[in-house]
Amino acid sequence: MKQMEAHDDADDEHLQIQVPGVTKRDLGQRALDAREPIRMIVLRALQAYGVTVPPEAISDRRKRS
Repeated sequence: MKQMEAHDDADDEHLQIQVPGVTKRDLGQRALDAREPIRMIVLRALQAYGVTVPPEAISDRRKRS
């Protein structure tokens, strides 16, 4: 069985987009409700749309104390 390589932040690319204010507020509220970063919400949405997103990329990268 082939093992999946661990996701490496060095493989990540920077993507900057502008969205309507109402969209950003809705993303922010969803992130608050789910208690996860906007990045995770967006990556899940992209995956649901059919965009290739490695499963290990959809994780909370914030450090826990």
